Amino acid sequence: MLLDLADIIDVFGSIGIIILIFVIIIVLLTIALQIGIKAVKGEDSKLGHVFVTGLFIIVITSILSFVVGLFLPVWVGNVVSLLITLFIIKARHDTTLLGALAALIIYVIMVVIIVFALSFVFTGFWVVLLALLA
Repeated sequence: MLLDLADIIDVFGSIGIIILIFVIIIVLLTIALQIGIKAVKGEDSKLGHVFVTGLFIIVITSILSFVVGLFLPVWVGNVVSLLITLFIIKARHDTTLLGALAALIIYVIMVVIIVFALSFVFTGFWVVLLALLA
């Protein structure tokens, strides 16, 4: 028996699906951030510690971007959020600012790879890709 999206929505409800997707996204992003932090030899690169770092980054930068964006151009809020993100990673994982920047660059590359792979899986491009290769 195969489950389709309607069956999953019946089981979890619409809000449950949103929460489930949010949790899956947070876990995938945490794994990507963990890979970045491990690559720069950051301390405390266990999944739980990186998960808490990711939540700190999400909450603090979201609030900060919104508040700064009310008074200044949006790009200023984004730059301030990027700097805060670097300092959070530097402080929580005992690395340098360049190490934190490298971890963020690796994180962004991993996120692009994850999004690209998931877009192939969930939009059916594998069929087109296989047809082109055959």
